[in-house]
Amino acid sequence: MQFLADEPAAAVGLGGRDRTTGSAAKRATPSRIRARGPALADHLDTTIHTGTFCSYTPDPRAPITWHT
Repeated sequence: MQFLADEPAAAVGLGGRDRTTGSAAKRATPSRIRARGPALADHLDTTIHTGTFCSYTPDPRAPITWHT
């Protein structure tokens, strides 16, 4: 019974607001990055972690040189 009572709370965001999914543009962004820069897309896949908290954690053994 407690599980069933707690389950709806898992679908609620901060302040009791409904969680929303990202826009179509936001969901398309990874494929757009991959189309233009596969190496960057691989790097981001490896170093960005999402969930309750989002983080960017590059591997110190694989230094990145950014070019502008």
